Amino acid sequence: MGVPLTWLLRRQELRLKLLAGRGGLDREVDWAHSIELADPVPWLGGGELVLTTGLRLPGSDEARRDYVRHLAKAGVAALGFGVGLSHARVPDALVEAAEAAGLPLLEVPLPTPFVAVTKAVMERLAEQQYEGVVQASRLQPRMTRAALHGGAQAVVRELAVSTATSVVFLDHDGTPHASHPPGAGIPGPELLARLGPADQAAAAVSTGPDGVVAAQQVRVGPRVHGRLVLVTDRPLTPVDHLLLGHAASLIALEAEKPSRLRDEQGRVNGLFLRMLLDGSLPAAAAVDHLTEAGFPVRDGVRVLVLRGGNPRRALERAGEELDRRGLPLFGVVHEGSAVVLLPGGRTETARALAGGAPAHTRSRTWAGLSDVQDPGSGPVALREALNAAAAAQARGVADLVSFASLAGQTLATSPEVRAALESLAETRLGPLSAYDTRQGTELVASLRAFLEHNGQWEAASAALSVHRHTLRSRVERIQHVLGTDLDSAHVRAELLLALSVWQEPG
Repeated sequence: MGVPLTWLLRRQELRLKLLAGRGGLDREVDWAHSIELADPVPWLGGGELVLTTGLRLPGSDEARRDYVRHLAKAGVAALGFGVGLSHARVPDALVEAAEAAGLPLLEVPLPTPFVAVTKAVMERLAEQQYEGVVQASRLQPRMTRAALHGGAQAVVRELAVSTATSVVFLDHDGTPHASHPPGAGIPGPELLARLGPADQAAAAVSTGPDGVVAAQQVRVGPRVHGRLVLVTDRPLTPVDHLLLGHAASLIALEAEKPSRLRDEQGRVNGLFLRMLLDGSLPAAAAVDHLTEAGFPVRDGVRVLVLRGGNPRRALERAGEELDRRGLPLFGVVHEGSAVVLLPGGRTETARALAGGAPAHTRSRTWAGLSDVQDPGSGPVALREALNAAAAAQARGVADLVSFASLAGQTLATSPEVRAALESLAETRLGPLSAYDTRQGTELVASLRAFLEHNGQWEAASAALSVHRHTLRSRVERIQHVLGTDLDSAHVRAELLLALSVWQEPG
């Protein structure tokens, strides 16, 4: 935003006179600069009104024409020549060259000091900045009202109209959620690439032959909802940037509403799930709460455990997938794993959650799914899912492992037998787990892999991603710690049964 030359010429107290370059009067002055160098170009950036008395103006007409041509090439807005000091009138060569270059040439009379011209330009620039602030203060409430009544689309429309630009709101994948004017095209991939990644660049501006593109990240805290992109064929003003930032904030708040509601509901559902899983919630109360939350319980419930990676990120992905399927999220972090409650008949949903992260970003994850249980049997379902996930990890299985597929699961479902097995597990595996804790080893996992692969060294070591010699060394250490012989079929069977119910201490 600069000072129009036409405005400057209308200031009668300055008594400026246009001598050449009438066709360039649509230019705007960004700064007024008094300079008496024979070649001022190295000190210019473009957009200036260059003021000179010609004190060091070259003597020859051709050199004077070069002086003007160099100024025009540097992008100055106009040349102001003060007469009455070193020159009684503006040299004809300057007038001719300015007319040929289309550069406005102003005559500054002797009574008008350069400082008066500079002051007029600076004061007008300050006025324009203030007018911009006033304009923005009038437009921002309109934009806020638009957000309250029409959401993101209304904000985008108000921004586009207020700035006379094209505006589009894009999500992470570049899919448009709102745009204006109607039918406004999405910026091409090459333009968006110049702006940088949507999840990294908070704000960016790119200027090229195809126009100016500005982007503002739409985010609240760590959560990024996309970016707001503005496209125009003119330079952006401070008001444009201010309104773009305001619009991005409004859209972020609008997008955050359902997210915050889901977060709050997720906290309540997580507290409920913890009570269900530790058995402190009566079955009737569990059914009532799940039914009111829109969670189907007619076919019973299952528990899904996701081991590996970031459990909280796994819960976020699970919430997004369940939301797409019309289901509420009941999820918690338990023993470093993500635990999710699912309807009993939704095995396909469990498979979708087990493989829900993009392949290029997903850490290795092992998923275990319990049998169908009634809502009052949360502790049983949790143990089953934990055991299934542990088996998946020990086997190195990337797919979902169900408790029903585990050998010995029929015995483990009987409360009396399970109690006996848990006592056996504590006696036989407790010392091994304690050794792992003290020494930082993985003997319990190694024992599981060895037994579940029927003592086959190659298969078991591959499941653990270690060399077979390493596994042999671990098995020898296991026999030493337990004081037993793994060559015995009875010992192997006993330990395998113990592993079927074993849970690492929390």
